[in-house]
Amino acid sequence: MLHSVKGIVLRTTKYTDNSVIVNVYTNLFGLQTYIARGVHSRTSKVKANYFRGLTYLNMVVTKTEKQKLERITEVTDAKNLINEFDQTKTAVALFLNELLYKTIHEEEANPVLFEFLQNAFELLGLKESGSANFHLVFMLKYSQYLGFFPSGNYSNENKYFDLMEGKFISHQPHHVYYLQEPLSKYVSELMNSGFEKCAEVQLTQAYRRQLIAALTDYYKLHHVLTVNLTSVQVLEQL
Repeated sequence: MLHSVKGIVLRTTKYTDNSVIVNVYTNLFGLQTYIARGVHSRTSKVKANYFRGLTYLNMVVTKTEKQKLERITEVTDAKNLINEFDQTKTAVALFLNELLYKTIHEEEANPVLFEFLQNAFELLGLKESGSANFHLVFMLKYSQYLGFFPSGNYSNENKYFDLMEGKFISHQPHHVYYLQEPLSKYVSELMNSGFEKCAEVQLTQAYRRQLIAALTDYYKLHHVLTVNLTSVQVLEQL
């Protein structure tokens, strides 16, 4: 049976000279793996350049109970959400693309998460400047959809952020997975800033690097991320 779906491309792998395997997060079926044939054919309705990371697709796909590998039969619209000529956006997008690929596993619809991702990447694409903190805000807000959004906020009484418990506390915990000032304060500010105002959180390059490492640990401690993110090396240059 054919279905019209929306999707965000997460990964593309060459299959044959004229076919690719595409991992797509869809609005109707969650994470799906499709084969797209004839991507280099002039008459094909699916072109190779449709399947770059974080490209937003309107497409027609098969959905059967028997086939494990479904097909993309047509792409009616393809929009790359990121300006590849903006180095900061490209680095942020590369990191977030890898984060999503390594943390989304559910083959079931989650329209709220899909809408969040679509809106977030559209906002990143529209930003003319101030994208350097975008990935940090994204990681915090994305954690809400994964079930471990931080509890509480930084205050004079609660100066420590416990990464294991996911909350702000008043004392140093009896383990090493926590943040103190000023990083705990920055986490709270980023949580509450929103994508549009993420640049208002003033971070040095050193603090930004420490926060990337801390939030990556946060994902690992909550068993969502089980491997390292290789694209973090690009972000460390921002």
